[in-house]
Amino acid sequence: MNLLLAINIAPDLGMLPPHDWLPDEQLQIDTRFIRRLLSGYDECAAEMVLMLRDVMELNLSVLTIADATVDPVLKQLLALEYQQAVRITPPAEWDLRFNSMAVAALIAAYQQQIATQSVIVMGKQSIEGQNGQTPLLLAEHLNWPCITGVCHLAPATEAGALQVTRQTAYGMEVMTVMPPMVLVVGNAQQASALRVPTLKQKLAAAKRQVCRLTPGELGITALPTSHVQLCRLTPIEHRRAGVVIEGDSVAQKVQRLCQEYLTDRWSL
Repeated sequence: MNLLLAINIAPDLGMLPPHDWLPDEQLQIDTRFIRRLLSGYDECAAEMVLMLRDVMELNLSVLTIADATVDPVLKQLLALEYQQAVRITPPAEWDLRFNSMAVAALIAAYQQQIATQSVIVMGKQSIEGQNGQTPLLLAEHLNWPCITGVCHLAPATEAGALQVTRQTAYGMEVMTVMPPMVLVVGNAQQASALRVPTLKQKLAAAKRQVCRLTPGELGITALPTSHVQLCRLTPIEHRRAGVVIEGDSVAQKVQRLCQEYLTDRWSL
């Protein structure tokens, strides 16, 4: 069975200090010096696929849409014995952060023109955008069924089928499904953390090449339009609640602290 893991590798914006949040004219932030990482959902999806590979024969590929800064993450997955890593590199002027339609179109074009897959697995949401629309739009492009909330995968007793467990509002639902299909991974307890490759695996993966494609090679020459328009970027301030005690001197501030904030606690 051919299985494709489609992931989004994004910069860790939590590493940016406030003074580096300087969007340019295209509302892009310079993140070249920041590490790249997978979202929690994509990590779950990557580990879940590896757990399925441990119990059945799979031809695993991983696909992302980004520039060369994401190659270390792809090499990590190659070290975990994914058979192929593919990177679609869009033109620099294409902004795909909130354009789920374009991302879905590129993945669908890869499936239809380059490498036919039986199953495509994706995380529920990416770090950027977080709208959860890409897997649904991809399934619509391919005219495939889409199963959301997937938390476990296993081979089924029927030849060529998969046993898919999904979390619903009413509990767990176990289905036997025949490919093709798009699987959307949500919270998965059993696959909550991606396994770590050994040093030997990393050294072997360092010699392997990432397959590079352009949208033009997939037959897409223009950026598909998005119904979402980015207007501005504002960092979220993570500050603890607190009260600033005003006073003309340290003694006055201490007195106010005792009388107005600590007296009630001491009386308890």
